[in-house]
Amino acid sequence: MALPKTKAWLVNGCLLIGLLLCGCGGQSLSEREIVRGVLFTRQGTQFSACLVLADQNAKSESDGNKISAAQGKTPAQALERAEQSLYGEVYYGLLDLVAFPSDTDLATAREIGALLYDNAQPAPELSVFILNTVPKSWAEEGSTLYLNMKASEKIYKVHCGLQQLFSQKNVCAVPGYRPGGGYDFLLLAENEPAIRYTGVEEAQLAAVLCGQTSVLNGTFAFGKAACEAKAYIIADGNEIQLHLRDVTLTALDSSVEPSSLKSLLQQELQTGFADLQRQMQQAGADPFHFRFWQACLYGPESAFQSSVLKVLID
Repeated sequence: MALPKTKAWLVNGCLLIGLLLCGCGGQSLSEREIVRGVLFTRQGTQFSACLVLADQNAKSESDGNKISAAQGKTPAQALERAEQSLYGEVYYGLLDLVAFPSDTDLATAREIGALLYDNAQPAPELSVFILNTVPKSWAEEGSTLYLNMKASEKIYKVHCGLQQLFSQKNVCAVPGYRPGGGYDFLLLAENEPAIRYTGVEEAQLAAVLCGQTSVLNGTFAFGKAACEAKAYIIADGNEIQLHLRDVTLTALDSSVEPSSLKSLLQQELQTGFADLQRQMQQAGADPFHFRFWQACLYGPESAFQSSVLKVLID
């Protein structure tokens, strides 16, 4: 008895998916080199590319990655050489992290970003970080760096996608890897050296302003107090309202009065905001879209007014 047409199509579709998953029409996943992360560094005129790959023969998850690394005059050459040293077909379908050199500028970030779009065609879930230094050995540090950056993304809920490198003409903002916890934040403006920020009052505030996180989680007051809060922004003309909810403030030193923690945090955030805005105005960049929000309210021909931060602890 013949199957109805709809059921026949369904059966055929299931068979096709099964064949594809088994590797028919190409190498199966078990025979491919599955790339999880791509890390770059630069020393002088040489780039180094490190592929963090799934080790499918690993005995446990703790040692489930392997490394392939190579150098080249350009990021593309270094990446190609790292791929050529592998036995199987390189598979980028599960790529979820890329790290740029510690001395990255806007042009380098976009060069590497375009390379990965062309070669790897990564998923939107891919995260971008900037390294803090040049590793001594990819073989010893590559997998650990990858795992630490993935942990930072999860713990601090910070995420910069590859597409965000190209969302504005003359600037982009990227989280920076920070050993030992937390993260830095770098603003890359056109024809300017990168500006690296640290701490809750600058790095995490900048990430909130850029829409790359919705939490503050770290220390302030020179490490004598800690903050954990959900954060979101409302722009009202030139007033930027930072709303903090579910706030936990903790004194880590006996010299800090618990009753002063709110005012200390507000002061440090406002000082950090002023520094961020001043440096971006000097660079002629607007990574936080302040000009856009004012143009929406006052009209595109209106004169720009310096923004002010209002911290509201709910």
